[in-house]
Amino acid sequence: MIAVGAVVVTAFLTLVPPVYLNPFYHSFADNRTRLGVPNFWNVLSNVAFLLAAFWGVGALLSRSAAFTEPWERVAYATLLIGTAAVAAGSSYYHLHPDNQTLFWDRLPMTVVFMSLVATTIGERISMQAGKWSLVPLILLGVVSVLVWRSTGDLRLYGLIQFGSMLLIPVLVITCPLHYSGSERLWFLVIFYGLAKVAELLDHEIGAVIATGGHPWKHLAAACAIFCYLDAVVHRIPVSQATSSLRPQLVLE
Repeated sequence: MIAVGAVVVTAFLTLVPPVYLNPFYHSFADNRTRLGVPNFWNVLSNVAFLLAAFWGVGALLSRSAAFTEPWERVAYATLLIGTAAVAAGSSYYHLHPDNQTLFWDRLPMTVVFMSLVATTIGERISMQAGKWSLVPLILLGVVSVLVWRSTGDLRLYGLIQFGSMLLIPVLVITCPLHYSGSERLWFLVIFYGLAKVAELLDHEIGAVIATGGHPWKHLAAACAIFCYLDAVVHRIPVSQATSSLRPQLVLE
């Protein structure tokens, strides 16, 4: 699994020319100051990530049946920590948007993306593959942000972000189930897609709504995380679901 990933990353970096940040990236549609907070709505909307993380802590800890192996609980705890860190990092960035603060926005995002990929690999390919890919994937995500910070090249970071959200539905479609309720994962993909649309159409939405599209990006992305966590707490192993459907022998 790690070898395949290394080949994909190498091929991508070889074939795709360097990509750099749009110079107007930090120019958001809504930069109004409210209650002394610059870019108020872009900052405040990050509370949604914190709420999702807090909800996930309570919900996941109360459902031991949601995990069949201990490493999965570590992976989801990492995801929740990353989600809470996104709330802090993104708020910090939007208070003073520039490349230096953007680093602290993107760093925890890669932790979330890579945790999602590792858990999906575990659920769809094999638990061993997911377990042993978790740390390398998170390290790869961190490296992608460090590479961008030092060189300005976004290729590796872009592969981490968009590749993650493409790989998850591919694995859902092509690989067998380990847990029930996989249809809920499609809400993760849908809300993530809506988040990217809101981000790309920030100024177009701003022509209609004063807040612009970026706060709605944050809300849609937080909803994506919430949907994923909701899928986890409501799932059961397929083997358990199958056995529960078998007719029970009744002795008279």
